[in-house]
Amino acid sequence: MTILKYLFGLITLMPLFFSLAAADTTEEVSEVVKADGVEQLDVRLDFGAGSLFVRSDDIDEAAEINVYYTPKWVDYDIDYKKKGNTGVLKLSSELLHAGKSSDEMENEWRLTLSKELTTTLDLDFGACEAEIDLGGIPLVEVTMDIGAASAMIEFSEPNPIRMKELNIDIGASSLELDDLANANADYITCSSGAASCELDFRGDFKGETVLDIDVGVGGVDVILPLGLAVRVEGDDGWFSTIDFHGLDLRERRDDVWESDDFDDAEDRIIIICDVGMGSIDITAKR
Repeated sequence: MTILKYLFGLITLMPLFFSLAAADTTEEVSEVVKADGVEQLDVRLDFGAGSLFVRSDDIDEAAEINVYYTPKWVDYDIDYKKKGNTGVLKLSSELLHAGKSSDEMENEWRLTLSKELTTTLDLDFGACEAEIDLGGIPLVEVTMDIGAASAMIEFSEPNPIRMKELNIDIGASSLELDDLANANADYITCSSGAASCELDFRGDFKGETVLDIDVGVGGVDVILPLGLAVRVEGDDGWFSTIDFHGLDLRERRDDVWESDDFDDAEDRIIIICDVGMGSIDITAKR
């Protein structure tokens, strides 16, 4: 009878043992997205909590994806479709228990994009840690909607084509963008709520770039290569500041400052500042 009770107890506890084991279970998924003859890649990524790593490489495939996650806490989807000469890659990752998190949860994505395809990016990521290097990718347009993230974004190599727009919308984030000159962009918008943001334009600066900054209650630091021709448009308010460091600018008219070589320069930047209760610091460095 004692043995029967013991066996019965084990059988009763087995579901609990299995549930505890499942709680720690993680899975790893790797996928290769074949270009399938496309000339352009349209990437749309929606990423919640976790760790996100994006890089570029000289690969024949459109993309390589590696996901390390906990199925109990995280759901994901990878979808790729060919539309004419364009490949549309949709990636999403979300928490199954909204508003909750766990030390058991793993959600790490590693995405490698090809340098061979003309590319547009629409990246939406929230409460995560992100390291993104878009160097060398022929980028036409990039949009980033960044929530409560800690993110490092860089362009380690020049964009081989001219980018039309780079649009960045930042929430309560800590964001650093490096080598922005290499983005080779005509127009950059940066809308910052309560964020801390650094935009570093050192790199291979060519042509004219318009940088349009809208700051709420946060702060934006803009770093420019020493000697770059500059125009700054914007005014200080009661609760806002725009400061220059290491720049020799003259006020040409109300709320417009320029370097002496601006009119004749082929490589130059125009910075348009709209500040609420925040600050913009513009600094020239080697």
